[in-house]
Amino acid sequence: MRKVLFLLLVIGSSFSQSWAHEFYFAYAELAYNEMNQKFEGTLIFTTHDLEKALEPKGSLIGKLEKSDERSTLRTQLESYINQHFHIRYGCALDSNAYDVVCYTQFTLEGISPALNGTIECYISAPAKLIYLPTHLGLAYSTFLEVHFGALFETFSGQQNKLTLIYRNQKETLNFIPGKETQTLFLKP
Repeated sequence: MRKVLFLLLVIGSSFSQSWAHEFYFAYAELAYNEMNQKFEGTLIFTTHDLEKALEPKGSLIGKLEKSDERSTLRTQLESYINQHFHIRYGCALDSNAYDVVCYTQFTLEGISPALNGTIECYISAPAKLIYLPTHLGLAYSTFLEVHFGALFETFSGQQNKLTLIYRNQKETLNFIPGKETQTLFLKP
């Protein structure tokens, strides 16, 4: 009887390994709100993949979706997002002239766990006057250098996708290991 139970345990554990998903994806949809001068959007992760990235030992599995706004886990998540998802752009700090290169600093506005095992992270970041000077003679007036390396350090098969909406323009970028940063040129 013990041999049968042991055999069932071994077979059951091998099946559980075969059920692990082979591909890893994260999605982001981000829009630039010119009226509020900020980026606003949603990042979508598989919840247990994100929890494993936040704590590789697995102690967070199942805790993220139960956390509240004051939780240190939310602070840790916001920090993780800012380390692995950011935008560099030309901006104006104190005038209508291109002054410096700025970087986004996203605020985690909230999260929403879904029944399908994903979690939506609602984010926003101020971004004053994104543009390049027109005297450079470029066919575009704005560039955004986007870095989206979330989960790459944890899953070698990770792929990320970003859809960015700016004015009447909608662009989609794909990010894979080795290509975590891409430049997007926006037309005026």
